[in-house]
Amino acid sequence: MDTPRVLFVDDEISVLNSLRRGLRPYCRDWQLKFCQSPVEALTVLSEFEPWVVVSDKRMPEMDGADLLRKICEVSPEIIRVLLSGYVSEEVIFEVADVAHLLIPKPFEMEALAMLLRRAICLRSIPLTLSLRRQLGAIESIPVLPAVYQQLVAHLNNDNVKVDEIGRIISQDPAIMAKIFQLANSPFLGFSGPVSDIHSAVMRLGFEIIKHLVLCHGVFRQCPAINKTERNRLLQRSMEIALLSRQLSMACGCTRAEVEKSFTLGLLHNVGALLTCTGMINPDTDNTDQQPQEEDVAGGYLLALWEFGDDFVNALIYQSIPSSAQIVTPLMCRLYVAKLASSAMEQGISLLDENSGLDRALLQSQGLLDDVLAWVNELENSEEKRNDS
Repeated sequence: MDTPRVLFVDDEISVLNSLRRGLRPYCRDWQLKFCQSPVEALTVLSEFEPWVVVSDKRMPEMDGADLLRKICEVSPEIIRVLLSGYVSEEVIFEVADVAHLLIPKPFEMEALAMLLRRAICLRSIPLTLSLRRQLGAIESIPVLPAVYQQLVAHLNNDNVKVDEIGRIISQDPAIMAKIFQLANSPFLGFSGPVSDIHSAVMRLGFEIIKHLVLCHGVFRQCPAINKTERNRLLQRSMEIALLSRQLSMACGCTRAEVEKSFTLGLLHNVGALLTCTGMINPDTDNTDQQPQEEDVAGGYLLALWEFGDDFVNALIYQSIPSSAQIVTPLMCRLYVAKLASSAMEQGISLLDENSGLDRALLQSQGLLDDVLAWVNELENSEEKRNDS
């Protein structure tokens, strides 16, 4: 059955009737089921097999969070959404281990429908049932960092102030240090140092700043990873981000596309967080035509964080873009950046015919000539550095 199925649970019949009427224009092709008690919901669960369960939090028979916890135990692959009229830090902490999404009440029907579509997008990610269950059972899946959320909220204002962005960033000295390091990096083509956060923000741009904050904040949420391993992952993410940015500029991309490539490079190994902490045990016996499960898990995280399909699919198919249903230049540039990094580590040339570079794929995207020219320049620069 491919039809999206959503189960709603609320003890107030008026709320269920309102949901039934209000969602009809937005969800015509979905199967919607409405239960007035948690016990009823648990009874119909196995027969209805919902993709998504949406539950009110406060119910007399059983708390909504407890209901979702029981559902997680039985069917961890189900996307779990909690509705709450009171969203505080305490509530967020209480439900973080069971709810994928928390929706404050009251809400607009259109906004709820959009969130449901987002939940169903999570379902469409090509996860094996085993991996879907592992991801669904994670008790503390990485969430969007608080500093990142503050930045996004400010950037969504009509009147964006650089000084306010600087103030928000200054809450996290480690991120601020990384921003200064990048803003003064000759590798990015900048000349002359900057020593104040205002100048650093202006030099790097809002999008790069925002996703640097996201990357560092997310990686620090996993204390189970030792510091050495976390720094290795961060260093790797930065290396691929810089190579992706450099390649995108060589391909004549717009500034927006360059920033997207940088961001994707930063987050390309976010799935490794789940592997390194033991949250998931990916299947390593994938065929050459299947995406690596660690990459698929990373795509799941990006979808959960509301990144677009272009980011999600590029991350999932970063190692085998030819297997994607829709191949994009963004996906291919990340693929090349990773191959280039690997080739430099092994001391081989990506220009060799047996290097593994899929030239036919790059040709189909109109990227081959630019990629070969960039690789040649990159390898010449690396050779000169090694000789000096």
